[in-house]
Amino acid sequence: MAGNPRILVVDQDFETRAELQKGLVRAQFVVIGGVGYGAEALSLAAELKPSVVLVGVEDPPARALQTIESLTELLPDAPVLAYSSQKDAESARRTVVAGARDYLTKPLKTDEVVKAVQNALSQQERRRALTSGDPVPGLRSTGMVITVFGAKGGIGKTTVATNLATAFVAMNAGSAVIVDMDTVFGDAAMMLDVPVEASLVEAAERVDELDREKLGGLLVQHETGVKVLPAPFEPVDWRNVSAEAVEKVLTLLAQTHDFVVIDCPATFTDLVAVALEKATVVLLMTSLDITSIKDTTTALKLLSSGINNEDKIKLVVNHATNANSLGEEDVSKVLRREVFWSIPYDEEIAASAQLGAPVVTDRPLSKVSQTITELAAMLAGVEAGYSDNHHSNGGASSGLLTRLFKR
Repeated sequence: MAGNPRILVVDQDFETRAELQKGLVRAQFVVIGGVGYGAEALSLAAELKPSVVLVGVEDPPARALQTIESLTELLPDAPVLAYSSQKDAESARRTVVAGARDYLTKPLKTDEVVKAVQNALSQQERRRALTSGDPVPGLRSTGMVITVFGAKGGIGKTTVATNLATAFVAMNAGSAVIVDMDTVFGDAAMMLDVPVEASLVEAAERVDELDREKLGGLLVQHETGVKVLPAPFEPVDWRNVSAEAVEKVLTLLAQTHDFVVIDCPATFTDLVAVALEKATVVLLMTSLDITSIKDTTTALKLLSSGINNEDKIKLVVNHATNANSLGEEDVSKVLRREVFWSIPYDEEIAASAQLGAPVVTDRPLSKVSQTITELAAMLAGVEAGYSDNHHSNGGASSGLLTRLFKR
């Protein structure tokens, strides 16, 4: 979105209009005017050319709906958002038919209005790019590839990978597959208590004959709906696997799943290089012990020199124990990188792991479950459904329209 959005508020109720305008100004938006329905609203909109128009809709709704219809015709590039005290589906439907992009319900919360405005403008930019043939920001033709990497073993990479994938499926964000690329230990299948009938090695060896259906036959599905492409039992099986073959497997998985979560070993190999290169996001994990931070310093240097886009590296701190002498601020100073996400210490992880169940579904109300779920929601761009987390940028409820029609 270029510059600050210019917003016009249309509402017959002066007090409601004034209160909303104040909230928008506090949120750093440019409020260019407030006006009633009909010709007054249309003439001011034509003169001021707002980026977004907010329209209040109350009973009787006829004039408000007529104004929305006229505004959408007059300003086809300016999204119109409606707000109302009416919370029923029929009122929302009528407003959308009139041309509104979203339907917010009173009492209005400033953060909800801000998020609705931002979403509407983002959608408008995507429509404009699609119409013009320009690249659409954030639009992927394949699934998101999330590579979980760390320079030291025992820091919770597999726990985060398995639970992150499970969270994507649990919140209906899309399909997810876990790829176990740990060439030494490969514990993803064991952590989820699923059988290893085929592996990534077998998929790589047969890659030239694989299509989407055949590759699907090599995956094992956990009861949560998450699919797994396990590591083989024997580390020696990896000897003849080429990086090119693994790259093809990952490409095929990204064409058939919304989220591909790769669990990497704590070492740099040709296979790991592929996982890092293919990644949409690299979650670089460290714990708060000295050796892990030291190894992460080295890893960051190697990643920065070899990866195609350093911005996709996100530092994740896992509080593996409840007795840490260092804090996240210390980690940021040493690594000269902001902590992207923090996983709290929680005894519930060990209890769920013993049962072969992801903690996000086995104990969804635990601290660690909520944190991982919020991380998944942030990556997927959906609502987490939990209370705000201090690392999360979202959390506000979207409009009634979104909740009713699951857009």
